Amino acid sequence: MKLTRRILASLLVGGVMTSVMPAFADDGEPIKLGAFVPVTGAGALGEASLVAVELAVKQINEAGGIAGRQVQLTVADYQTDPTIGVGEANRLVHQVGIDMAVGPTYSQVTLAVLPLLSAGQIPSINVSGSSTFTPAVGPYSFSMLPNAETQARAMVENAIAEFDAKKVAIFSDNGAQAKTAVAEIQKVLEEKNIALTGIQEYNYNSQDLTPQLLALRSGEPDAILLFTSTGDDTANVLLSRAQLNWDVNISGSYGVSLATQALAAGGADLFNNVIALNYAGFTYCKADGKPQRAIDLVEAVRAYKPDSAARYPMNFLALFYDSVFILKTAVEGNGGDTSGPAVAKWIEENIQSFDGVNSGLAVGAGSHFLIGLDALAIVKPATIDEYGIQERAGC
Repeated sequence: MKLTRRILASLLVGGVMTSVMPAFADDGEPIKLGAFVPVTGAGALGEASLVAVELAVKQINEAGGIAGRQVQLTVADYQTDPTIGVGEANRLVHQVGIDMAVGPTYSQVTLAVLPLLSAGQIPSINVSGSSTFTPAVGPYSFSMLPNAETQARAMVENAIAEFDAKKVAIFSDNGAQAKTAVAEIQKVLEEKNIALTGIQEYNYNSQDLTPQLLALRSGEPDAILLFTSTGDDTANVLLSRAQLNWDVNISGSYGVSLATQALAAGGADLFNNVIALNYAGFTYCKADGKPQRAIDLVEAVRAYKPDSAARYPMNFLALFYDSVFILKTAVEGNGGDTSGPAVAKWIEENIQSFDGVNSGLAVGAGSHFLIGLDALAIVKPATIDEYGIQERAGC
């Protein structure tokens, strides 16, 4: 009789056995995919995550499944809360018996659920960026977000190259990824002999950020290194900056490229003197033309959810979409084996060959972050078009 993932996880967690060679089904049973998505409390990001996974599963099943097996999706709404995330992980692992997973997004939730996924040898791809996420913490897990160190170095180097910054301030949310990023930014500033004039942080979804900006303005920085995680927070920061009539330069993280909400709230002028990081798959130089894979994905989303597709940050949606296809490619590359060790080994050795909406993926030494500098580009956020594609800075 086949040993199920749920039973295997229970044995591992309970300490009954220390090692088991996980079996994988070849009898046509569905592959069970768990999706950790914040449907409640995360606005467009949560909706986009869910739509991305649903669309990928639909396309995969219509094309014959994964290694001839259909994919059965179960959604876990963790509501951006680590405690709820652990409860949902328990349900997916012990009750549903998932074979693999995508998500979560928020680093603090990802770090909370990884022990359960690791104990069950369940391969997963999250969208979290804390540098505390390592192969030791998640041996069968990978991230589609650039880690805090990668973003920190790029943000500093961009501020120097684009604004000739010699003294900067740091402004960030108070999430786990951002806290790691702030520490990494300080290291890079010291390395490059750039003066730090102040540090401020805010809670997710804070509306009025003028007090923190006033404190930063007193230090007279050449630029602010802005680390946001959502488009809503980006909008709130830029609206508060406008209220102060302070047109300070901003070198932003990936979250600052999520421009839709800020454009709707205050228009392109909010992005004066603002640059940010984005996934290269959603960027272009005019001489080269726009990326067709990104356009095709957006058209597919519009056909699938025509009433609300305009709300979704498409570059973020693409991360979850590609994640499902990475797992599919890895399982099929292993002859149908869905076990964590087999999938992780394939990704570590072959991810550079994956050709999705996002390409240029790689795994570094001692790192399971798939997004490095080769998969990122510097953008002018306000140039975002109807497909969510942005023009690169410096073209």
